[in-house]
Amino acid sequence: MPDVQPVAPLTIIAIFAGIIEASALATLPFLSESSQSLYTWFLVGFPFFLTALFFLTLNFNYKSFYNPAIKKVKTDHPETESPEPVTVIFTGPDAQQRLEQHILVALAHAPESTRTWQFLNLDKRQCARLSISALQEDVVNHRG
Repeated sequence: MPDVQPVAPLTIIAIFAGIIEASALATLPFLSESSQSLYTWFLVGFPFFLTALFFLTLNFNYKSFYNPAIKKVKTDHPETESPEPVTVIFTGPDAQQRLEQHILVALAHAPESTRTWQFLNLDKRQCARLSISALQEDVVNHRG
């Protein structure tokens, strides 16, 4: 079965609001005048109420909107699994220079294990990913 893309919470809110509006189109003409007034206020307030609840939840419990089922591929060699990349974010007039310095510092040190960095330059909207690991013995022995 192919992986299903997660549905954004605002999409769900839009679906609910669309259902309410469609039901209003079908039922509003058949309601009494006093019920029409009450139902019209419901139609106006419900999408706003849903959106307000979404942003309140997002503000106070943002983790509830993340997919808890993150799949990790298990390998037969646990030493080849690398931890999450370290993300370094740069901004400002010297962002590019500092990004380059950090990359050079990362390259200068011998890796003890596989390390991965993600360098972000917000001003230029660039992302540089760097992964460093030690050479395996069979690669070192076949140089020539």
